This record gives sequence, structure tokens and C-alpha cells, in this order.
Amino acid sequence: MFKKIYRRFYILYDKQIDASGLAIFRVSFSCVLLFEILQMFYFRHLIFDKIPYLVRGEIEMWPLFLFWILSVLFIIFGLFTRIATIVNYILTTGIFGATSSYEYHMFYSYQIISFLFMFLPISRVFSIDRLLLKLKYSNTNVLYNPSRTVSVLAYYLIILFGIGFVYFDSVFFKLASPLWMKGLGLWLPSSLPQTVFFNISPLLNLKYVVIGLGYITLLFEAIFIFVFWRKKWRVPIMLTGIGLHFGILVCYPIPFFALGMSCIYLLLVPVRYWHKLFYSYQSPKRMLKFFYDAECPICNRTKIILNHLDFRNRIDFLSVQEHAAKEPAFENFSAEILLNDVHSVSQNGKVRTGLDTYILAFNAIWYLKPLSWFLRLAGVYHIGKYIYNYVAINRATERCSQEGCGYVPQVLPKVDAERKIFVNVTLKDFKVKALFTGIIMLIFLQLIVTYNSPLLVDLRDRLRINNVKLIKVSERLAEQIADISRFLLGITHHGLFVDAHFNGYNQVIAVVYKLPSGQEQWLPIFNPDGTPGKYLLGPLWAKWSFRVNGPLINQKELYDGIRDFTAFWAYKHHISLNDAVFEIRIKQNANPKKWEYDFLNKQLQNPWLVVGTAVWRNNEFSPNIKDIEKYNGIQ
Repeated sequence: MFKKIYRRFYILYDKQIDASGLAIFRVSFSCVLLFEILQMFYFRHLIFDKIPYLVRGEIEMWPLFLFWILSVLFIIFGLFTRIATIVNYILTTGIFGATSSYEYHMFYSYQIISFLFMFLPISRVFSIDRLLLKLKYSNTNVLYNPSRTVSVLAYYLIILFGIGFVYFDSVFFKLASPLWMKGLGLWLPSSLPQTVFFNISPLLNLKYVVIGLGYITLLFEAIFIFVFWRKKWRVPIMLTGIGLHFGILVCYPIPFFALGMSCIYLLLVPVRYWHKLFYSYQSPKRMLKFFYDAECPICNRTKIILNHLDFRNRIDFLSVQEHAAKEPAFENFSAEILLNDVHSVSQNGKVRTGLDTYILAFNAIWYLKPLSWFLRLAGVYHIGKYIYNYVAINRATERCSQEGCGYVPQVLPKVDAERKIFVNVTLKDFKVKALFTGIIMLIFLQLIVTYNSPLLVDLRDRLRINNVKLIKVSERLAEQIADISRFLLGITHHGLFVDAHFNGYNQVIAVVYKLPSGQEQWLPIFNPDGTPGKYLLGPLWAKWSFRVNGPLINQKELYDGIRDFTAFWAYKHHISLNDAVFEIRIKQNANPKKWEYDFLNKQLQNPWLVVGTAVWRNNEFSPNIKDIEKYNGIQ
């Protein structure tokens, strides 16, 4: 059985497909991570200072964030990708691990995918690394084109660990959840003011539609891991998943979670679509003919760079030696003139040379058009032309050919199957076995985590084996392993929007600054209608809505949260904490156990009540909050 599984795995490893989808995922997912990092950078003093701007954290965070941002940018552009992914993984694990009170579910996806990035060929196409390989192994006699395919496993593994096991573990929570088993798993979170970004009451008021969507979501998560790899299921699964996460993007204040998970679904786009989009498209008429000296090393390198950037094939690269005599526009140009500089012929037959040729080439490549516009600006153009002419005059002018320079044939890199590391073991054999072993270990870790999920705990309770010593020991061991796997790999429980998040959650706490004139300014925590403000996105929403506030309020968490958010906001708005008064307000919401018509709009109309103040005097915080016990239990 084990050997059969391994053989099947080996076959999948050998199955090569176009790498464009993987590259699109690399760029899009890394952009989401980058925006998450930039948000954390803006709020770094709130997150990492002991008291924002007043009592700094033990280390200065901005250098770490700078390295983190640079590593993600390198991944996006595919430059020194392997090193960049290692740096990104270390910082992702370290910084997200240091923000335990601000953690939210997307952190785990960033961690496991950052881990996988270190081992997968994510920069095979659409990368500077690919261009560097071309330049390294090409010369005037040989043009090296690295492979643009990857193993299908590179796609499968990200989908499996980025989505598949998230849903797999989530189902073990939802099947033990009365909320989801009643079909209210989508309706209730979308009907509480403290959890919604956008009012979708017209949909929520369609009882059987919204309950049906709840059951469809549960079914979708239950079957995903078993069907995503089937070819005929991929497009329906992709469209359904992106649709569900578009709903999350619209409804809830976790935009990077919705966008990041949607990026993973891009890996389900059939590879032939990416191939048609990026490689099969040919312009019916090339925009520009680019003539270069085929025996000039620097000209060849320039042609390789521009050709790499021109994936739409809008430029026709032609050697002077072979094609100049056939070009009517060159009838008055001698071979010597054409060989001394690059020339181009536009669609109307006009000849350009030097910097003007590069401007036209940039203009033909759609994403480089802004550069061509910039180079045409008065002043910029003249400075650019002066620099270009200086370089052109001083560049090496000798031409090299196999006859003229006696080129030694280029030694191309060997493929893994040709590299021996032992007598009977190739590098490919080693990689396959190592990858197979690693995947088995990751799957085993996820199963250990899921072992302590509510459904299985309930099952052991019904079988009356929870008190068996061996079961208790196994549960404690699973918890310890889960703590390690969560920190290092993001492999953890995925109980999203289940009963524990909402049972008893019947209040919203807002903070209002009282100006000396008596005017009020709502802090961007909760809006006057009771919905999350612009501060509460992703990790900050998780912090305020489920730790500072939440179903059961912890008094210390509440006071520390109000202190930190008010100190941060005051600094950003140049308000002195030598004398500042903030008013604490609460809005009581109902906590329904069944579907109710127009429930969200009714809660939005509930009044705010003043329950105390938070006063800053000489940079010292003093809370005076009362009456919360009427609305919520307090620890």
C-alpha cells in the first residue's frame, strides 16, 4: 500500500505543467502579504510597544519590518527568490509569533505558505531569476531558455495546505456546532454589527436562501479536499471558492484573509488559460522591429533582457547581419552604421536609433509605457541621451563569434536526474523522497491537531473513553505538538465563526474623545452605527472585537486595550496625554438562537449608553468604567 502511494506520488512529481499559474499566485499572494505587513508597520507601536509611544517595546521593530518588506518585494519580482523566501519565513514566523494577542486566522496561512515557498520552484517564470539564468548561460552563439514547467505537485501542495486542511479541520468544528447545523453559520456572523463591514440585509432577510448558503458552505468545505485535484471539478470549485471569499471581502473586516485565500484559488485555473493569456497571444502586427548586432555581447544581452520583458511578443528582434539587407527602410544605411548602434523600424517605416529605439521598445511593452513617457520629458530626454551616448562611445566594440573569439561551448546546468549524489541515487531521487517524507510529516501534524477538535472530543465523550489514561495522555501530547506546529508552520485548528465566538456576545464597546469645547470625536474603532471602524481590519479587529471586547470581557484586557488604542490614536492626532478625556460607550445587541427577519437593522438602531471614562493625566492612564456587568459577564 505504501509503495503504491509512493509510486503514485512519483508519477505526480514527474507530471510537468506550465508554471505561469504558480507565478501568478506567487505575485498575487505576496502582494496581499505585503499589504498586511504595511498595515502592521503602520500600527507597530500599538502592537509591539508596552504602551504605544510612551513605553517602547524591548526592540525597535522598524529594521525587521524593512528587511521583511524587502524580502517580500524580492519574492514578488522573483529576484534571489530562494534567499528571499528563507528570510520571509523567518520573519513571518518570528513577527507573527510575537503578536499573539493580535493574531488572526490569516497569519496561519501566511506561515504555511511561506514555509512551502522555500522549497517550491515559484520563480520558474515571470521572474528576474529566470532572466539572470538566461544571461548566465547565453552568448552570441547560444540562447539559453530555462524550462518554464514545474511539477503539478507545486500546485497541489499549496492548495492542500493553504485551503484543503483549513476546510478539513474546520468541518470538525462545524459538525459539532449547533450554529452551523441549524444553517445559521453565514447568517449570524453577517447579522451582528460588531462583525460586519457592509449591510447585506436584503440577502439576510431571505431566510431559506441564507440558510441554504450556510449548508452549501459546510458541504463545500467537507468535500473540497477530496475533489479539488479532479480536473472536471476544478473550475466549479474555483468559482465557488472565490465567490464565497468575495462575500467575506464584502461583509467582514478581514479583507486580506478574503484576498489571500482567493489567490490560492487561482491555482485551480486550468493551465491552458494562462498559456493562452501569456504565451499563445501573438500581435497580428508587431509594433516594432528591433535591429541589433548579433556578434556584439552587450547587444545580445540587451536583446535578451528586452525579449524577456516582452512576453506579449510586440517587438520583433532581428539581427543586422541576417535581416538588415531585407529591410527597405535601411536602403540608405551602410552596414557599418547599423552595427555601431541599435536601430528600430516602427510600423510606419520610420527609423530610430539609440535612446529613441529604447523609448519605442518600452512603449511597446504595456507595463513599461510609463518609463517611455518619463524618458520623453524635456530635460529627462536630454540627460538620458547624454548618458546613453557616453556609454555607447565607451563600451567595448569588439564583436565575438565562434570564429572570431573561439568560443568554448557553454556548459549548461544538469537536470536533477543526471546529478549523482550516491552511486545509485540521483538528486531527483533524493528530492522526491525528501518531499514525500516532508508531506507525510505535515499531514501527520495536521491530523494530530484535528485529533482534539470538538467533533472528535464529543465522540470520545459519547464512547465514554475521555477518562481513559491513554486518551488523556494522547490529548495532552497532541496539544503540545499543536503548539509547536502552530508557531513554526501555521498548522493549527480552524474553528472559524463557530458558537464560541458569538454565545453571549451581546455588546459593542466604542471610545469617544471629548474635546475641551464639548465636541465629540469617535475613535475609528467602532462607528456611530456600531460597525467596525477603519482601525479594525484583520489583526486589530481580532484584538478589539474578541480580546478587548468579546463574549466574556476580561477586565484587565479591557482596560489595557482602551489604554493602548487611545494612546496610539492620540499620538497620531497630536493630542497631548497630559490632559485628555475619553468617553466609553456601549451598545447592547441581542444574541439570537434562530433566524430573525431584519435582525441586523434592528441592532444598528440600538442606542449607545455611556458606561464610564478613560482619563489621561500627565501620561498616566486612569479608567473609570461601570455598569458593563449589566450587559456582559466580567472576569
